[in-house]
Amino acid sequence: MRIAIFSDTHLGYARFEADSYAQAQRVVEDASGKADVILCAGDIFDVKVPKLETLKKAVDIFGKAGVPVFAIHGNHERRARDMVNAVQLLAAGTGMRVLHGESAVFEKNGERIQIFGLGSVPEEYAQTALDRKLKDSYTPQDGAFKILMLHQSIKELVPAGGEELTLEYLEGLPFDLIVNGHIHETSTKLGGRFIIPGSTVITQLKKEEMAPKGYFLYDTGTRKCEFVGVRSRGFFYEELRFSEASDMDVREGMRTRIAEIRKENPDAIIAIKIDGTLKKGLSTSDIKLDEYPDVFMENRLNAESLGAKLERIRVARDANLSARDLALRELRVKTAGKITLFDSAEIFDKLLAGTEETLAYLDKVNKK
Repeated sequence: MRIAIFSDTHLGYARFEADSYAQAQRVVEDASGKADVILCAGDIFDVKVPKLETLKKAVDIFGKAGVPVFAIHGNHERRARDMVNAVQLLAAGTGMRVLHGESAVFEKNGERIQIFGLGSVPEEYAQTALDRKLKDSYTPQDGAFKILMLHQSIKELVPAGGEELTLEYLEGLPFDLIVNGHIHETSTKLGGRFIIPGSTVITQLKKEEMAPKGYFLYDTGTRKCEFVGVRSRGFFYEELRFSEASDMDVREGMRTRIAEIRKENPDAIIAIKIDGTLKKGLSTSDIKLDEYPDVFMENRLNAESLGAKLERIRVARDANLSARDLALRELRVKTAGKITLFDSAEIFDKLLAGTEETLAYLDKVNKK
């Protein structure tokens, strides 16, 4: 059996709304001609309560799927337990089957797949929720190819991971294939047993999003998958570096690079990060960049390193300290861990007051 797998269509995404519809439609149409069944792993919509026009577009797109569609909700659609989410509304208008803490079986030509879906839950509860739902609501069917569909972060795949699900935990679950949405970069792990199809539309303007958009086509017989790209607007991520640059240098550099890209890709989406240093006397705010359609700029000119920023803050803070504060801070540094009988701030004030006050203070401390 062939299974088409995609995720994160983000229908209605404001920045590239037309692209979100067009690229989702191409994926559904192409997958319908090549697969026996479609799995969509969440974030079909970009917001919890989409516009009526977006709902209508979604019904048009998924209603024309030529094969059964099974889906879960993502974090963008997640609502309170007793509230209807947009994916459920879409299902009511298309025949799509939405799974949340339950399984469904699809059979064709004597082969069966069993899909267990869990829509997005807060990351810190993901493992507990999955364990509980599997225990209470999942009964594996003998002879079926078993699939788990999720929409969560994975600790090893996100920066500064916290309480997310781990690949080690997922590897121990009783499924032949695990499909995960939410992460927009396409990848496979665990020897091809874990699949992240990525997003079908650009949303984050990161370098990683230069990769083609599309879906995975998985063959349950060979247990292998291939990525099927679909036509989408080109996306280019550029980094331009300048040294002792003027306003004109920066603007001309930008114009040249944008013209080069647009010559071959007139409708391309372009993200440009400009970095480096400006001529003496110029600041970032002095750079007036031209505006271009679908060109997004990150201005890092004259950006300081974290260490430099902290040092600048420290120097500025010290400049505002009184002589007393500076001297007291120095005393605390010098006596840290060495003198514990008296408080450094108190002895400092007594020394400023005079010899007699200091001796009286030390005598009082000694008697304690």
